Amino acid sequence: MQKGTKTTTYSLDWDTVMNLESRLLRDFQNNKTKDKARALLMISIGVRLGMRVIDNLNLKWEDLFGVQVGERFIRIEKKTDKERILVMSTKLKEVLDIVYDAHTSDPSTYILSSQKTNGLKPMTVQSFNRILKGILKEYKVKYIGNPSSHMLRKSWVVGSIKKGFENGDHLSLIKVSRLVGHSNVSTTLRIYTQVKSEELFESLPQRPITPKTDLENLKTREGNVIHYEFGTSS
Repeated sequence: MQKGTKTTTYSLDWDTVMNLESRLLRDFQNNKTKDKARALLMISIGVRLGMRVIDNLNLKWEDLFGVQVGERFIRIEKKTDKERILVMSTKLKEVLDIVYDAHTSDPSTYILSSQKTNGLKPMTVQSFNRILKGILKEYKVKYIGNPSSHMLRKSWVVGSIKKGFENGDHLSLIKVSRLVGHSNVSTTLRIYTQVKSEELFESLPQRPITPKTDLENLKTREGNVIHYEFGTSS
C-alpha cells in the first residue's frame, strides 16, 4: 500500500458480531486472564454503545458502576461536545460485572486501559486497532477492508438501522443518523453502509408518508441532546 493511501473500514454483520461477543464471553468465563478480559470489553463496549473509540477509551469503571439494566446514563462526546444519552443493556451489564469482579478493585481506573499503567491511563487508538486485528484473526472473523476501531461503531449503526426496519420502525435510519451527528441521512448511508439511499428504500415494503409531527418528535430535548435507544435491549 502506498504511503498516505486510505483504506475503507466496513461494518461486520450483526450476527457475526453477536457470535464473536458470545465466544469471547465464554472463553473469558473459562479462563479469566487480563488479555481475554480486554478483548471481551473492547468488542462488547464497541458494539453495545456505538460511541466513537475515543469516547470508549475514556470510560472509567466509575462511569458505569451502579448503572442498572435499562437505566439511562449520559456521556459527553469528545468530538462534538454533545450529550449522548445511552441505555445499559443486559449483555453489556453482564460483561462489565463479570470482568470487574475478576480483575478490578479501583473504580477510578480506565475500563480499556494501557497494559503498562495498571488502569491509570487509557489504551491508545493504535493499540486498540492492533489488538482488534488480532482478535478477528484469532476467532477467524471474516471482514472487508481495514479492521479498525471504527468498524465496531459502523457495525452498531448498520445493525441498528436494519433491526429498526425489521421491527417496522421506518424512522430508524433518521434516528440513527441524528444520533451519530449527521445533518443528512445520505451521509450516514454513504459513510456507514456503503449503499445508496435509493437501493435501501427500494428493498423496503411500501409505507405511508411519515407525518411531519413524527419527525419533529424524534428530537428529545432542545439544544444538543441526541437520544436513541436502538440496539441496546439485549
